[in-house]
Amino acid sequence: MLLKKFRLAIIVLFSVAMLPTIVFAQAWVARHGMTSAQYQSEFNKYVGQGYRLTDVSGYGVKGTAYYAAIWEKTGGPSWVARHGMTSSQYQSEFNKYVGQGYRLTDVSGYGVKGKTYYAAIWEKTGGPSWVARHGMTSAQYQSEFNKYVGQGYRLTKVSGYGVRGKAYYAAIWVKTGGPSWVARHGMTSAQYQSEFNKYVGQGYRLTDVSGYGVRGTIYYAAIWVKIGGPRWVARHGMTSAQYQSEFDKYVGQGYRLTEVSGYGVKGRDYYAAIWVK
Repeated sequence: MLLKKFRLAIIVLFSVAMLPTIVFAQAWVARHGMTSAQYQSEFNKYVGQGYRLTDVSGYGVKGTAYYAAIWEKTGGPSWVARHGMTSSQYQSEFNKYVGQGYRLTDVSGYGVKGKTYYAAIWEKTGGPSWVARHGMTSAQYQSEFNKYVGQGYRLTKVSGYGVRGKAYYAAIWVKTGGPSWVARHGMTSAQYQSEFNKYVGQGYRLTDVSGYGVRGTIYYAAIWVKIGGPRWVARHGMTSAQYQSEFDKYVGQGYRLTEVSGYGVKGRDYYAAIWVK
């Protein structure tokens, strides 16, 4: 298990205007480019139809919060989701739901107009010990990572986000065994591609990816796990139009979206995503 921080060149990507398009497939639904009101509306609609929120990513573009999300029509334990929470509100909700027996399964930090916000999902289910931290600087995140990995925890979720020119992280660790895994953060697009190629070449699968902007530069945090399974594909640095095109292509080939990360850089929105066949 490794963790490394990189700081190198600025990578410039293609960009087009925000395109809050709607896309969906059989037993699951995905949306991106939603304002808070649009996200709440879609949330209410799909939850009312028996869908569960399985992934949510918040991101700021030109001073406005947007969301990308995935819902799946499946049963399961009780769950709750919240978005647009300040750090103190998130801590309050975290304490409340954990106190009621819920576990944090997904968290996304994001900056809007210099302020930090969070979106999260909790499920009322048992399982091994787990810990979650948020609002960590890169150094604090590295310290927590080393501590918990040293105690036998595995990183299952990491969210990077830029606020006022600094990188912060929110993460979830679970105390459980399993196959080999690798995590990286603070990677530029080129560094991320290099690490991606290396680990995929060694038989690892990308299980989590988070894109985020800091002082106009795009960075990535990611987790790879050395496991088998069905075919999968991952893309990053996509504009809204490029993401929509890749989405249509892979869904048309029988893939389902399992992870999406939206991130705003220099007033433009970009996306990283994972599809599994």
